[in-house]
Amino acid sequence: MPDRLRFTGTWRHYQELALEAFDRDVAAGRTRTHIVAPPGSGKTVLGLEIIARLGAPALVLAPTATIQTQWPKALGAFSHPDGAMSVAGTEVGAQITCLTYQALCRLDDPGAALRDLARTRWAAERAAATHTTPETVLAEAETWTGAAAQRRDREQARLVAAIKKAVARGEHPELELADLLASGARARIDALRAAGVRTVVLDECHHLCGLWGYLVRAAVAALGDVHLVGLTATPPDELTADEHDLYDELLGPVDFSVPTPAVVKDGFLAPYQELAWFTEPLASERDWLAEHDVRFAELITALHDDVESPLSFPQWVMARMRDRGRDDGAAEIPWERFQRRRPALARAGIRFLASADMPIPPGAPRGEAYARAPDLEDWLVLLEDYALRRLAADPSAAATERYDAIAAALRELGFQLTRRGMRRGTSQVDRLLTTSAAKPLAAVEVLGAESDARGPDLRALVLCDAESAPRRGASDLSGVLDPGAGTAVRVLQAMADDLRTAPLRPLLVSGRGVRCNAHGADTLLQALQATAGDALSGWRAEPDDEGLVRLLADPPGWTSRRWVALATRLLHDGATQAIVGTRALLGEGWDAPAVNCLVDLTVATTGVTVRQMRGRSLRLDPARPEKIASNWDVVCVAPGLARGEADYQRFVRRHLHLLAPAEDGAIEAGPSHVHPLLSAFGAPPADAFTAINAACAQRAADHDTARERWRIGEPYAAREVATAVVRRRTVSPGRALSPEAALPPDLGAPVDQTAPIAAAAVSALCAVAVGIAVSPIGLALLAGVPAAGVWAGARLRGADRAYPVAAPLDLIAHAIAEAYVALGELRPEAAASLDLEPRASGHVRCALTAADPDEARRFAAALDQVLGAVETPRYVISRWVADPGRSPVHRLADGLRGRTAFGVRWHPVPDDLGTHKRRATAFHDAWTRWVGPSSLLFTQGSNEEARAIRAQAAAQEPDHETLIREVWM
Repeated sequence: MPDRLRFTGTWRHYQELALEAFDRDVAAGRTRTHIVAPPGSGKTVLGLEIIARLGAPALVLAPTATIQTQWPKALGAFSHPDGAMSVAGTEVGAQITCLTYQALCRLDDPGAALRDLARTRWAAERAAATHTTPETVLAEAETWTGAAAQRRDREQARLVAAIKKAVARGEHPELELADLLASGARARIDALRAAGVRTVVLDECHHLCGLWGYLVRAAVAALGDVHLVGLTATPPDELTADEHDLYDELLGPVDFSVPTPAVVKDGFLAPYQELAWFTEPLASERDWLAEHDVRFAELITALHDDVESPLSFPQWVMARMRDRGRDDGAAEIPWERFQRRRPALARAGIRFLASADMPIPPGAPRGEAYARAPDLEDWLVLLEDYALRRLAADPSAAATERYDAIAAALRELGFQLTRRGMRRGTSQVDRLLTTSAAKPLAAVEVLGAESDARGPDLRALVLCDAESAPRRGASDLSGVLDPGAGTAVRVLQAMADDLRTAPLRPLLVSGRGVRCNAHGADTLLQALQATAGDALSGWRAEPDDEGLVRLLADPPGWTSRRWVALATRLLHDGATQAIVGTRALLGEGWDAPAVNCLVDLTVATTGVTVRQMRGRSLRLDPARPEKIASNWDVVCVAPGLARGEADYQRFVRRHLHLLAPAEDGAIEAGPSHVHPLLSAFGAPPADAFTAINAACAQRAADHDTARERWRIGEPYAAREVATAVVRRRTVSPGRALSPEAALPPDLGAPVDQTAPIAAAAVSALCAVAVGIAVSPIGLALLAGVPAAGVWAGARLRGADRAYPVAAPLDLIAHAIAEAYVALGELRPEAAASLDLEPRASGHVRCALTAADPDEARRFAAALDQVLGAVETPRYVISRWVADPGRSPVHRLADGLRGRTAFGVRWHPVPDDLGTHKRRATAFHDAWTRWVGPSSLLFTQGSNEEARAIRAQAAAQEPDHETLIREVWM
């Protein structure tokens, strides 16, 4: 085999490393190789080289026909004999057979098999309950008619659904999946085994987390002893436990992973930048959103005001907060235990009672975390508890009516009230925001800006979720939202109707064909015909019922594989400068190096899909070696309305999976790499949208700066470092950041007022002794009293700065780093690399730039917990705070009476530092040096005072909100 298939190019450095990982597997006798590399990095070529090195007939499986066609193209990088690869599995003697997963995993009427299994299980269960035999049950059930037969069918249908779910989870003891394979699939496996296939390559193997995975496992087992190779662009770090078990059993751990930034910096993928265009719903859409917002507000108001009825919501909340019964109906439990078990309900309940001017139960805390009015999350917790515990158990019609009203109001906001509790789903509000008619208009703005910047070099791809309007019944959005809103058809129409984008001659490419606007139909049809040559005939343009023109050729040659290839060529040549398509067809595996602008209009947020879609624009373009790729999101926000930020939160989730350069060149995950005003904590104000859009348009045009941010060719560490992103959420007085602080501040001197008080006393006594009225010296001595007061006031102001109400972020970060150094778990040079960088959005990026991944992750997690809310830590630690409500005179008087002039706030000791006393003490020592005098308190024992303090600490509103994300270095 090696002499029949030989690579003729030059290996890239990371490809050599991947092949070394494969060689180590072979040398160790392992028969699994798992490689993760981004789209465009040469995974297909790696797969062919592994096949060549193993030297045995091979089977390649791909998820789609588009990806399947990449394998014969990649074969061009090798010297090989004719007929070396069979793409359809028909060539006799081919050393490499390339099939789709569907071709090998086709089932033989799986529905019938599942129905038979459900019928057998139903009979067994009924036989056990009726003390008879399954055969007798089945015989009797055949004679049932009417309601009995309907009940039998319903029960068996429910069993079919349950078995399907069990099969998807891999729980199918009664099924042999290999037996369910279609006869043609089984014959193909027999033929492959007879041909001596001993290598199986699973391309884009992240698809194998469900039923396909189990079927592939069964097929591979039938082939016998094979070497299994998994190739994917997506690491298996977002799988559920069941999916991970299957994936790990099939492929094992990742042997080698290539990060996308490394391939860009090495010059084998195009430099890219992440951009966004913000828009608001159209006026009619916002009116509809506002109406639903009012409906929810009216429901809340009605529940708030209902204090007399037997179903009174306020009385229910009062009883829950006062009695705090266990779920089993037992008597009242202590508040501290209730708060520990149900922290969200405890906060929401007290906030509701406080906002309604109702009495707070004895023992409940009254801190600032409980003082503000309930927000949407609080209402969700309260309504879930009320509906499930009070209304669901009440047989009255009034309770049913109220339960249904609450469920309907929540459903409009995207929450499903089920017997198991609240579940987040997709609402009409979400659908309106994600498919708003404002989005195609915004996409036109994006493409207009890109056209101005790139001119004839623009090659754009616009991805949508669907091609045309789905066939669905009437919905609440009828008359508000066009049924085709958000589809590729509407985007194409918007582009064709705008003078800036119509000259791009946009082309819609889908699994159903190729369409365009009537104005460009003749030009595009001629280009298709010229590109296809004599391979196709019968070219024509036919108007469709959606106002577009369908471009056609005669079958059988006119297939999706052919028209996708032709459209790709037209984009490369410039006959069209923009292709509109669906992510199902063009979002994965489509190879179009000319694409330099991606506009993502989909709702996808998972790392798998997002990385694949971004991969369409990252390939190098030989025709344009200076290519810069711009990846755009269009985000629709309805400021001030409940769930009005749902599309923004989707945008945030998407970018938490992506690494890209921020404006300062740091390659980081999260929305701030799009614009410094964007953060994960909430959408920017609407009056900032125009400035953000203009800034992104300017970035899109400044290709030189975009390339400079990547610093291509410069050395890199090739590691992702966890960083904490922190934003102040309170207006409490704080201290200025001192990111460069190398030593703890002097915190003791401003506190002690003994020296000023003593100076004042000595001055007064001396003045009296000398004689105030008769001696100038006495008067001079008496002047020392107000001077001492000024001195004391200055020291008190220094104490205010040393002990601010808001947690001092920089000092706490230093204390955490010092504690880990003392424990020997953080290198001193890593601790010294602490960097706190304020960003324009108001948040601070906190990182140990010289730390290894484990050190950085440990530090970021600890900082996140210290600054967060107190829930159930083993230890809490105190911090002095200056009371801004007391004047310096009052605090000086406190000092004269021997009282402390400071209040106390409590913070949780991070879980990792609170596992036992030695670790907590090390943190306490560092905290005292950096933050000030403090007490360390163990909260898990029987000490009532400690439990009360933990409850008090839980009532504090955290000064900061934090998020952990990755920065690539």
